[in-house]
Amino acid sequence: PENLPEDDDKATVHINERFGGRFRRVVTLADDVDPNSVSADYRDGVLHIHVKRHESAQPRRITVQ
Repeated sequence: PENLPEDDDKATVHINERFGGRFRRVVTLADDVDPNSVSADYRDGVLHIHVKRHESAQPRRITVQ
């Protein structure tokens, strides 16, 4: 995608749709998603949805010595 802010360089587009007029979309989230950290904003005709996983679902970093 073009003209994304620098903090969106790791973003992944899962669905890319275009509609005219009113519409409704229901999205089912995975079990490891934290429902309290889901946010959305509408900018320049594009709906951006931000989803975070539960801390327990995040990959762990293990230091190898």
